[in-house]
Amino acid sequence: IQEIGRLAVFDIKGAASSVAARVSPLCLSLPVNVNTASMNDGQKLCWVGENHWLLIAPSSQEGQLFDDLAPNNPAFDCRVVLVSDFYAFFSVMGKQANDVIAIASPLDTRVTKFGKNGAAHSDLFGIRALVLRHPDGFDVAVESSYAVMISACFDKVITGRV
Repeated sequence: IQEIGRLAVFDIKGAASSVAARVSPLCLSLPVNVNTASMNDGQKLCWVGENHWLLIAPSSQEGQLFDDLAPNNPAFDCRVVLVSDFYAFFSVMGKQANDVIAIASPLDTRVTKFGKNGAAHSDLFGIRALVLRHPDGFDVAVESSYAVMISACFDKVITGRV
């Protein structure tokens, strides 16, 4: 388990047709089902709720994505807000990743329930979190002010000292 460096995160709210038009310059299609993500070129578009998406990408792409998404352009009927500083991301990888997330979160992360492209809000040690599935585990994001606490909780889980 390790904290990931800063990522570019855009909160996007609006009807699917408006969001699809807004993200079209990125060659990203909208995810087909809620609580899933579509990916392209290191970018992940997560459908996390009714008319609610999160675009996550490497921080090096933040400026270009801001320009491409044109959040101040009223031509698209959806809201785009840069929220990168709000989130702290952790990587939970390896053979015991499912066990660690099962202890930390009530989310059912079995592949049959939370598929290969799973992306959903849940709780992590009682704190609202975003959980993203990867082939070798998960990335999780929490409000950055909780990063130290979440890190300490993860340490307790992996060391067995509760």
